[in-house]
Amino acid sequence: MKKLMCVFLLTLAAAIFLFPNMAPAEKPEVINVAVIGDFSGPYAPVVGATRPGAEDAWEHINNVLGGVKGVKVNPIIGDMSGKVDIGLAKYNEVINVKPKPKFVDIYITPLAEALKPRFVESGIISFVPGAVVSLYPQANSYAYYPLYPEMMALVVKWMKDNWKEKRNPRLGILTWDTSYGRAILTDEFFAYLKKIGVDLAGKPQLFGIRDVDVTTQLMTLKSEKADWIATNTGAGGTLAMKKGLKEMNWEVQLLNTFGEDWGTIRMDPTAFQGDIIFMPIKSYDELDDPSIKTLMGYFNKNKRTIKDKTIFYMVAWYTALLEHKVMTEVVEKHGWEGLTVDNLKDALNNTKDFQPLHGITRLTYSDKRRTPKVGRLYRVEGEKMLPLTEFQELEDMRPAEFR
Repeated sequence: MKKLMCVFLLTLAAAIFLFPNMAPAEKPEVINVAVIGDFSGPYAPVVGATRPGAEDAWEHINNVLGGVKGVKVNPIIGDMSGKVDIGLAKYNEVINVKPKPKFVDIYITPLAEALKPRFVESGIISFVPGAVVSLYPQANSYAYYPLYPEMMALVVKWMKDNWKEKRNPRLGILTWDTSYGRAILTDEFFAYLKKIGVDLAGKPQLFGIRDVDVTTQLMTLKSEKADWIATNTGAGGTLAMKKGLKEMNWEVQLLNTFGEDWGTIRMDPTAFQGDIIFMPIKSYDELDDPSIKTLMGYFNKNKRTIKDKTIFYMVAWYTALLEHKVMTEVVEKHGWEGLTVDNLKDALNNTKDFQPLHGITRLTYSDKRRTPKVGRLYRVEGEKMLPLTEFQELEDMRPAEFR
């Protein structure tokens, strides 16, 4: 009997030595996640709120939800100042922190595009903006909101449904000459316009992210008799368009995705009245909503300022809650040793209608469709975003080869 016991113990010891991953992993002291955004550059009036949003969300997760099975999560936050080269340097810093972050949230489209292959090399999952160049072909990237052309399609469809003339409306496009601005310029979007009976007013017009005069482009669209102008810009870019329209005395409806949020509107509240905007979330102006009450509780407790009241404060919150959800599910199913990229991706790919924080948004993912697929429309009134619609499902505008 003793001989058999010795053989068993020796075999077990050899197995552990040869296959160390068979031994259960110890509970970590901390879990790191990373956030890289523009807190001091041209996107900062909108994107800058990701810093306080992430800080407040992980405070809530650690103190109220108990972290991940009792382990606190530490957000490592870096400013890329709107410059891709600085963002790449920040990424190199955060992936070398010990323990390596489980997620890195990238809040600028050109940086997310540049880093897409690096996420696979680094063995890390990233949440990125909703641009095809940031997400496809499918790898380790997921979006925290829908594809930009899907957002714009919902805005244009609402406008078309409320169009009173018998002829087709003519849509002009003026947007930033960046991967973010150009993200709406896809074959799928143009095919959708044709499908619903909206004509293009000439060729899409582009301008630089730091340009303050877009009169030439606007004059081109006016000569093409545009009824509406679609843009995928925010902050100073959207304001430059509004100033140009005012100088030309041209009253035309501007259609935007959520780059035109509270942060942009505060730059000149009189300029944006009546604009139709897509948002993937509820509005700060729904004061009785429980999700807004929870957010604003932390916002006020931590003495956040008015400049932090943008969409990205909210996006940072619900992205953190999603990461908490999938990490918790993986540990419960696989143990701490199973907190791997593959298992986290599997949990994400099986996320169905997750409604964090009392339904501030609705998140569904699959391996094929790496973006949420619902949103709602708002109209700008004063400094408020007032709902035009309830949440509704969006047209699927993934390129055919990625479906």
